[in-house]
Amino acid sequence: MIAANSAGANEPGDGYTAYRQRRHFGSLDGLRALSVIAVVWHHTVGHDPSLPALFGTGAQGVTLFFAISGFLIVTLLLREQEERGSIDLRAFYMRRALRIFPLYFTVLALYLALVLGLERHTSAGREFLINLPFFLTYTSNWFVLLEGRVIFYFAWSLATEEQFYLVWPWVQRYVSPKRALAVMLAIALAVALVQQYGAGEAATDGNLGRRMIESISLAICFGVVLAHLLHRQRSYEALQWLFRWRGSSAVWAIAVLGLLQWQAPGFVVQLAMALLVGACVYREDHALAPLLRWRALAAVGATSYGVYLLHMLVKNVVLKALAPLGLQGNSCLVFVVTLTATIAVARMSFRYFESYFLRRKSRYERSMRASRSSVALP
Repeated sequence: MIAANSAGANEPGDGYTAYRQRRHFGSLDGLRALSVIAVVWHHTVGHDPSLPALFGTGAQGVTLFFAISGFLIVTLLLREQEERGSIDLRAFYMRRALRIFPLYFTVLALYLALVLGLERHTSAGREFLINLPFFLTYTSNWFVLLEGRVIFYFAWSLATEEQFYLVWPWVQRYVSPKRALAVMLAIALAVALVQQYGAGEAATDGNLGRRMIESISLAICFGVVLAHLLHRQRSYEALQWLFRWRGSSAVWAIAVLGLLQWQAPGFVVQLAMALLVGACVYREDHALAPLLRWRALAAVGATSYGVYLLHMLVKNVVLKALAPLGLQGNSCLVFVVTLTATIAVARMSFRYFESYFLRRKSRYERSMRASRSSVALP
């Protein structure tokens, strides 16, 4: 990883060289942490009419995570393609599977056991069993309507992510970078038009094709576009008016908060979030870096996947624990206790369960690099 640019290394060429050599973006874990904390707030406090509208937008934390994911995944793919001449799709999917599947299917199995033991005869429990095939296949965002009480409903965002992983690497692999960028811009435009002028209709009219289009995240699309633009030197330098100033990350953070407060159109918020990600990776010494690289916050971001998957289970335990004290109605207390307990559980999961598969992932990557090296030998 290249250290933060010095004052004399901020010329466009130097900045681009440092960006391309950087193997770790120091602020992204902090951004992930903020996104998952916002989601926990949304699911514990929700919208309190006594608070400003901004406090009712915690669900947008998922949107920020989407923007990060689109940028980071495609940046890695573009660099692999340039350095090795191609993208190893088998290795990509193996890495993704070892990172995502073990915890996801373990948590889903735990939900299934709890539903069979406690909710089997309730309407929500029966609906969960009907929806189980869609949770198992990452298609709940197409087939599960988020109306009323839906157990495991937060899986819709994970389905959106998995569908992106399933499709887009093939485009990056077999289409030139310039054409891939054009394809993504066309997709983003089509999705924006459908979401802006027909949002929600597909949920009730039975139009699966339209529902699939609406389920595509614009934030992921914008993240992909950002990755392409920053990967090429000419466009990287063209974007310096947006990102080169050290305070640009703070400006874009304020812009995002303002747009959420004033309930701006969704595509505008998602674009602003992608630009915030851009400001946080364009230069490592941006204004928000001290906050986003704060060790405690970054640690939450490093386990954000576990926090997201586990927080609803923890919330239900917290509500039952607070009920005898008559405190289950104190939403801010529920948020604090849920967040603290979820972080603790997620860290344990990461250390004692997920790390096993991450070690296997690392060994697999080393073996793949070794096999490539052996092929290259005369």
